[in-house]
Amino acid sequence: MTMETKLRDRTYRASCASLGIYSASVIALPICLVAISKELGFSLTQSGALGLFASVVQFVMLISSSFFAARFGKIRVIRGGLVVLAAGLVLFILSKSWIHAALLMLVIGAGSALLDALLTPIVEDLYPKDDGSKMNLLHAFWPVGTLVSVLLLGQLLTIGVSWRYLFTGIAVVMLLVMFWFPSSRKIRLPANRTDFSHMGEILSLRRFWLFGSALGFAGGAEGAFTFWSASYIQLSFDQLPRAGAFGTAAFALGMAIGRFSSSRIAGKIGLRRLIIISLLCGVLVSGGFFFVRNLFTLYAFLAVIGLCITTLWPSIQS
Repeated sequence: MTMETKLRDRTYRASCASLGIYSASVIALPICLVAISKELGFSLTQSGALGLFASVVQFVMLISSSFFAARFGKIRVIRGGLVVLAAGLVLFILSKSWIHAALLMLVIGAGSALLDALLTPIVEDLYPKDDGSKMNLLHAFWPVGTLVSVLLLGQLLTIGVSWRYLFTGIAVVMLLVMFWFPSSRKIRLPANRTDFSHMGEILSLRRFWLFGSALGFAGGAEGAFTFWSASYIQLSFDQLPRAGAFGTAAFALGMAIGRFSSSRIAGKIGLRRLIIISLLCGVLVSGGFFFVRNLFTLYAFLAVIGLCITTLWPSIQS
């Protein structure tokens, strides 16, 4: 194995780890949401608005990330995103009010956007001839990170560990992952063309709007189940944080199984067929929510719907 191959594989593994710990940071807020809202004294509507604040800055940073990547290189920007996100989590634990928390969500959103924007493109640069297998495997680490973190965080919250310690622990792991990436000077990645004329060309493509809209709906479906499942279970079924975590974990388990499986079959059946099958199954199964009557049925529903929609996000990007 050549040094170039070793550095490429190391970068890929670090990217997978980054997506996993990024997933843990994203899921930490909804898992801890009830505890945070009680401690800081704000409503669930205000809690949901925290995600909105992060989304606004994420939109701006997602647009800007291509310029940062062209100027500084993808690896440097990804490492910077990990540092910014870790700093945002550490600062968030100092929150004393909703306003303070909302402002810090802007920092968290900025770091999240840099990771969200560049982890997929860097894998495309590392494996330009990928048939979708590497991409689906990369994105399998999102539900894996979610699954591990929700079970761990839910248990720790149930036994009385403060959410502030949990946020700090995630930030520490994030910094360790940051050091896993090789120096950007040691690995060659394709140069990016990033200027306003290029952006205009992209925006003029009908396919951009088609796939962009598809990604928006796919991300919204994942985000809705990920963000609200734990709080819904705790409030609607009067359960402990552990029970809410099990719900999100069931959804993440279905997603993980789906993405590991799709990474193996994507090259055999093709991405288009994989997307259509996943979409149809998701639409059909989602109607089953109206028949959920107890907690265990809800767990089963979340696992199956996670399995159905899991391939949409990475496959559309591929």
